[in-house]
Amino acid sequence: LSYRCFPHIVNLACKAILAAISALDFNPIPPDEEDDDEEGGTFMDKLTDDPIACLRTLIRVICALSIRRQCFSELTVERFGHDVQLLRDVDTRWSSTCLMIERALFCRPIIVKFLSMPDFEDLRRHYLTGDDWEALQAFYDILSIPHAFQQRLSAEKTPTLCETIRSFSAITAIWKEHQGEHPETSNIIQAGIDKLEEYSERTSLTPAYTVAMCTSHSYLPLS
Repeated sequence: LSYRCFPHIVNLACKAILAAISALDFNPIPPDEEDDDEEGGTFMDKLTDDPIACLRTLIRVICALSIRRQCFSELTVERFGHDVQLLRDVDTRWSSTCLMIERALFCRPIIVKFLSMPDFEDLRRHYLTGDDWEALQAFYDILSIPHAFQQRLSAEKTPTLCETIRSFSAITAIWKEHQGEHPETSNIIQAGIDKLEEYSERTSLTPAYTVAMCTSHSYLPLS
């Protein structure tokens, strides 16, 4: 394990989270059963499909034709004053799913307006519900944590091994804190934590990593 492995391992943890999302049982609780629950169901209990997969499909159909792309672009210029395009994630690009969701959340009003236009009535079957958007926000909040660490380490001119090890621990700690604050997505987060801890355990078996932590005079603030 080296510094250069850090983004790759974090990417594996993010992939584990995405796999956990895809493996969810998208079977919404019936209204009568939900009413019997004293605490009530969360947005996660109301999902009928994988929101990330639905978002990918929606972006793909919007970008499929030039007339759709042009119309969407005009709507963004009208609202933001400049052109803003939707992003598509790529399996080989780290953090691309996080960035795709972030851009979609930013463009949510545009997406809703676009789908309400008479010319694109046939695309309304791809409409995302309020629960879908809430889930996307929750998934983005989870994925943005490792993305922030990747960006921070990438910005360092001379990143060190001990900073990488500390980042593993910090991501895990923040994810665990997130689990406590958002129990509805706890199982999803756990998939990422398990993957990070799998690789962290390997470093504990190698004396070189302990030496790196003890001898380094540099420190990357992680809070």
